[in-house]
Amino acid sequence: MMEPLSTAVTICPICRQKIRSTAEHCPNCGAERHFGPRMIESAICAFAGMVLLSAVSTMLLPISLWTIVFAAAGLCAGFLFSHNRFGGDRWLGR
Repeated sequence: MMEPLSTAVTICPICRQKIRSTAEHCPNCGAERHFGPRMIESAICAFAGMVLLSAVSTMLLPISLWTIVFAAAGLCAGFLFSHNRFGGDRWLGR
């Protein structure tokens, strides 16, 4: 049996077995390559941003329309933070 070229083989970061460099799933451990944030990561960061900025707004001002504006800004900021934080190519184990 012929061995593949050394440039065509890489090591799975989860189980350390040889896989093709273009593989999207590891046949040994089932890990998959993922790009960008998962939905749960986006939701958690957006919710945290909304809660944190609305809490800061409530500490500075009494509850008013500004609290809603700060909550919307926090929602957007948290969503953008999750895309910045989890925006790379990564392997997720099962």
